[in-house]
Amino acid sequence: MANEQKPAAPIARKNHYVPQMYLSGFANADRQCFVVDASTRKSFIASPAKIAAERDFNRIDADGVPPDALEKELGKFEGVIAPGIQRVRTSATFGRDGADRADVINLITLLAVRNPRKRKEMDRLFTGLFQAMIEMPFDTKERWEASVSQMRTAGRWPADAPADYEGYKKFFEENKDKLRPSKNFHLEMELDQLTQMYPYFDVRRWRILKAGDGTGGFVTTDFPVCVHRATDGINYGQQFAPGFSLADRDILFSLSPKVALLGHFEGEEDVVDVGLHSVASFNSTIMGYAMKQIYAVNDQFHYTRPAPQPLGKGSTLLQDPNLSVRED
Repeated sequence: MANEQKPAAPIARKNHYVPQMYLSGFANADRQCFVVDASTRKSFIASPAKIAAERDFNRIDADGVPPDALEKELGKFEGVIAPGIQRVRTSATFGRDGADRADVINLITLLAVRNPRKRKEMDRLFTGLFQAMIEMPFDTKERWEASVSQMRTAGRWPADAPADYEGYKKFFEENKDKLRPSKNFHLEMELDQLTQMYPYFDVRRWRILKAGDGTGGFVTTDFPVCVHRATDGINYGQQFAPGFSLADRDILFSLSPKVALLGHFEGEEDVVDVGLHSVASFNSTIMGYAMKQIYAVNDQFHYTRPAPQPLGKGSTLLQDPNLSVRED
């Protein structure tokens, strides 16, 4: 039939906060990742499509805008930087004249800004601010009456509308838990932060680390961009902390089992071959920042444990008492 219309494409509801494009770099020949979940104390094999995702994480609620519009735009953006990411994984360099460097920095920025942990932190912050702002006029009846008087003078409170102090205070107390940022608010903030945070990563000098044979390779997690102070030593099990702009903090980021990056504010951008203990130490910090899940190409990776314990291995990680859930 000439006028037959195609059915509308289904709305994407499963949204990845860690892109499948990135996770695919830690998949085996069967395109599967080895996953350790600290919250369930289980390990399993899964495709990148089935991990590091939340329902409607990128959903937009606005008239005239498809709910999955942002999800699709992010997919396009990831498609643009994916070839450069793959070249760095393969060559362990940023390419001629650093041609692929910006793609890596864009990926790091995206992962640092947009994730459930950061969103939860912002939700707590702004919920407290919203509640404090609305609660302030109810501090005393006199303050309430003064606030109403100011709003009436400014034409923001109808002259004949009631202004019962006790009634409005009771209504606020019963409904204050509903005062929290909307999903759209978070999405707008995150998109704005992408442009604000990019320079903090771009200004750093990125050393590329190449894992040697027999090291088991680098791992990643559901919170892949890690901030670490070198003087703190082993970070496995410690609390995560901010500090992308602090000069005494390094940024650690795994790009694949064979390639990882270490960002300093000073020094040269070079390439260094690293052995078993360096890879294990790097992995311990990466794992220490996980919300719940650790991803690797297989269970043969190593990680450093607190002295005098020997190196740990992925195949026995679930039996390690150091493994714990870091998401609150």
